[in-house]
Amino acid sequence: MNARLSPSTSARQQGIALIVVMVMLLLATIVVLSSTRLGWLNERMVGSESDHQRAFAAAEALIRDAERDIKGVQADATTPCQADPAFIGCRNFEAGAPFFPQDVADLDLLQARLKANAIGGCLRGICLPGSTTTLGREQWTTKLAAMTAGTGDTAVPARYGEFTGIDPASSGNALLQWSRPGVTPAVAARAWYWVEVFLYTEAAGMAAKSGHTLTPDMHSHPFVYRITAYVQGMKPGTRVWLRSIYVPRPQADLD
Repeated sequence: MNARLSPSTSARQQGIALIVVMVMLLLATIVVLSSTRLGWLNERMVGSESDHQRAFAAAEALIRDAERDIKGVQADATTPCQADPAFIGCRNFEAGAPFFPQDVADLDLLQARLKANAIGGCLRGICLPGSTTTLGREQWTTKLAAMTAGTGDTAVPARYGEFTGIDPASSGNALLQWSRPGVTPAVAARAWYWVEVFLYTEAAGMAAKSGHTLTPDMHSHPFVYRITAYVQGMKPGTRVWLRSIYVPRPQADLD
């Protein structure tokens, strides 16, 4: 003999089943949303890391390009930038542009050419500090907008390939590309460098304590250069700074 449920008991069981189903749906929805959010966060993290790595690679390339600019050579690091005698290295000396000094006597002329620029004594990527014998710590971050300002002859920074003649498009890094005359479409610059010129002195703390610092040729070219590269990534907040001390003519190569 089969017992029959009363209408009230059947209604209660149906109500409980509905609650269970709704709870299960809610839990499933939470799991799906959590998985989606986790995937989105992972994608953002991977994208941000990729953008940072691209910016870091661009900053390293800027350092190498600045070294070529200082030595006055093209991408092969051997061929001079210019055969024109009006140029000193990659810079148009006769046009009154800033240039990298070849001897101590050049410092006064370089200072005169940079004097009109009030942004940290820098113009077109060449900077002459207030003291060329003190390797102080320049805080570019406090005047970043000014340090990346200007175009052409009034530009404060230098950009990749601007003086060495390397085509930024050949770098394979979009962050190094920028608009040049006759080239379209317009591309906003995202990478810059500055080079500070110093007279080498051990007393100024330019010699490393490790004893492995390269000493410049003190007779003909007693200069060391501090290169600063700054790159903005494609993503907001991606910023890379690199700084390097460069001795283009070490005494060790002459001994």
